[in-house]
Amino acid sequence: MKITLFAASMIITMAVPALADQAIEIKFAAEIGGMTFNCSETYPGLGKPEASVRGIDYRVFVHSPALVRADGSLQPIVLEQDGKWQHENLALLDFEDGTAGCNAAGNADLNTSLRGTVPAGEYKGLAFDVGVPFEMNHVDPTLAPAPINTTAMFWNWQNGFRFIRIDLVPTDRTEDGPKGWFLHLGSTQCAGESKTEAPSSCKNLNHMKVAFEDFDLQNNVIVIDPAPVIAEADLRVNAPDTSPGCMSFPGDADCDTVMGKLGLPYGELPAAEQLLLKVR
Repeated sequence: MKITLFAASMIITMAVPALADQAIEIKFAAEIGGMTFNCSETYPGLGKPEASVRGIDYRVFVHSPALVRADGSLQPIVLEQDGKWQHENLALLDFEDGTAGCNAAGNADLNTSLRGTVPAGEYKGLAFDVGVPFEMNHVDPTLAPAPINTTAMFWNWQNGFRFIRIDLVPTDRTEDGPKGWFLHLGSTQCAGESKTEAPSSCKNLNHMKVAFEDFDLQNNVIVIDPAPVIAEADLRVNAPDTSPGCMSFPGDADCDTVMGKLGLPYGELPAAEQLLLKVR
């Protein structure tokens, strides 16, 4: 940027440096019932009635992260394009390491933060969406760039990706009981011209809007914990003729006490305060 000064006998032009970008990192932590997530751990006291579970997967897509200025306006974070976890304005958080119970669909590498830049300045809060942007959601993952080539997070052509995949297995399940209780969030009732065409719309996008008015880049962490979300769910059983746990699809009784706590409406049930993510 240049500023021109007009004096009585001359014109003086001075170059003024633009505000430099600052590198930032938004840190996330995965917990279950207040305990750090680990593929080998057992977590007691979850659901209603209370059950003990093991965690066998824990991944979350987030997009469009932004910092909140003092006046409440948003400053988008330009994500580092690392070729693995972050692409355009989308990032995959991965807390499972492919060991123990996570060895079926997991991988060794972890990603527990967002990394990018914003213009230097004062910021007070943080906002982002849990989900995958519509234009990225309905693609062939075998041809897509990372992280939307993660087939373990893919549902199918019509419904796209799981935005949240937190898979739990009750330790006291019966032999003929459900194989697990899975919290999967994604878009549903997506319509295309045919089963081989990408949908043009989805009745239920199911993107979670997350905003924290107070967030300190240096000291705060975003904690993800499904325990409050599944507090009223019986993790040892499964509603008849439905997938294990709550997978967001309409008509699943296992979702009745869950979706509202993700901040989303479900059928005739209204959205409530989201309880999955908090600042620490």
